[in-house]
Amino acid sequence: FVNKRDGLLTPAVYGGFRGDVGEFYGDDQLGGRPIKVRFLVFRQGSHTARFEQAFSDDGGTTWETNWVAVDRRIRG
Repeated sequence: FVNKRDGLLTPAVYGGFRGDVGEFYGDDQLGGRPIKVRFLVFRQGSHTARFEQAFSDDGGTTWETNWVAVDRRIRG
């Protein structure tokens, strides 16, 4: 991803898909503090996917989901 404020790339996340669920983890910073990031992607049928972003400031013991997006394919 690219940070829209400064144009810099955000740190990489690592993971992959198992079936219809993708799990990706990485390290980042928030307000100058180190945090863990988690992205979950759920395939919800052939035309819909749900994306969740969460942050952890305790090394991944607990997660705070702070963004959810549902993408739907539009039939042309």
